[in-house]
Amino acid sequence: MVRQLDTRAIFTRLFLTWRVLGIIDWPFHRHLRLVYDILMNTVVTFGFTAHLVLGIILSTNQDQFFTNLVMGIASVSCLFKHMLYRFRMEEMQRINEIFGQLDDRVRTKEDYDYYKRLMERPCNFMVNFFTRCYCAVSITALTTALVTGELLYPAFVPLQWRTSVFKYAVSLLFQFAGISLQAVQNIANDAYGPVVLCMLSGHVHLLSNRVSRVGHDKPNNVEDNYKELSLCIEDHKLLMSTTTAVERMVSASYLVQFGSVGINLCLGLVYLLFFADNYFAYVYYTIHITAIMIELFPFCYYGSMLEFEFYDLSYAIFSSNWPMQPRPFRRNIVNFTELTLRNVTLYAGGIVRINLDSFFATCKTGYSFFTVIQSMK
Repeated sequence: MVRQLDTRAIFTRLFLTWRVLGIIDWPFHRHLRLVYDILMNTVVTFGFTAHLVLGIILSTNQDQFFTNLVMGIASVSCLFKHMLYRFRMEEMQRINEIFGQLDDRVRTKEDYDYYKRLMERPCNFMVNFFTRCYCAVSITALTTALVTGELLYPAFVPLQWRTSVFKYAVSLLFQFAGISLQAVQNIANDAYGPVVLCMLSGHVHLLSNRVSRVGHDKPNNVEDNYKELSLCIEDHKLLMSTTTAVERMVSASYLVQFGSVGINLCLGLVYLLFFADNYFAYVYYTIHITAIMIELFPFCYYGSMLEFEFYDLSYAIFSSNWPMQPRPFRRNIVNFTELTLRNVTLYAGGIVRINLDSFFATCKTGYSFFTVIQSMK
């Protein structure tokens, strides 16, 4: 007896982050959640971003300008992604329900093992990795500030924080709370895309496995084989519509992501090589650049995986025992194959393909900007 899959459980921690951010209703007090949501957006989402942007405008030297520019772009990008995702919660719930339907199709140990090894494990790893990486950025920034006696970022702070320990502590607490809660926003924003694409590509692979087995287990039972083929065709339609829904949901946010990653990669390299003057600054910006890179790579990787899995689906259909079936069955096999020949490619904003080619192109763009700045220096 094969254990029942529960794909939706993988998204539990992501929905917990949205609950921490006040987007999803709390089970115990809805009105208190609304007050918390307003306070969170006023102080953190907009207030923290505004104080970084003002720091860029009011910068007095190149060091402050680049530091605030790097963090300001990352913060503005996080704000846009947060606002784009917060209105998509119902769509995310519907996609979870669809995954629940697809889980019911898994009935063999081979498919269950594939789910545990190549779907559940990578998704849990990505959520853990995003969490640890963003937490490392926050902790490294706080450590640097405490060692140097400065703020986390030389942004605009209305308090004269150098005049007393109390004002310094208040300013430091505000910045640490802001960067920590923005880290939570980034975990929610950046982990959902690769996790949902990993689930989609995995379910397409499981569909390929089911299609390739049609007619082999019961070659003479035409009725059961036809029923199994019909279920596979319905699952293919469901996966196609879900892929379209996911593209619609993440398209705008990842267009912002592609732009901000390219710019921030360039600025991070410039600051690291030309302006960093202490050990903690080197450590912080190395971790920061790494965090920027991992924001985009998993999503592009599973975008490519989804393309490949849909491409391989037609070969899985050919692997079924269709020659031994009657003419109506073979006719449906031909029609199904025609449907699967369509290339499935996701786009960010209808412009940038979501695959590894776009990831490497973004990295090359960031490096190109860096070489231009280096030559001007």
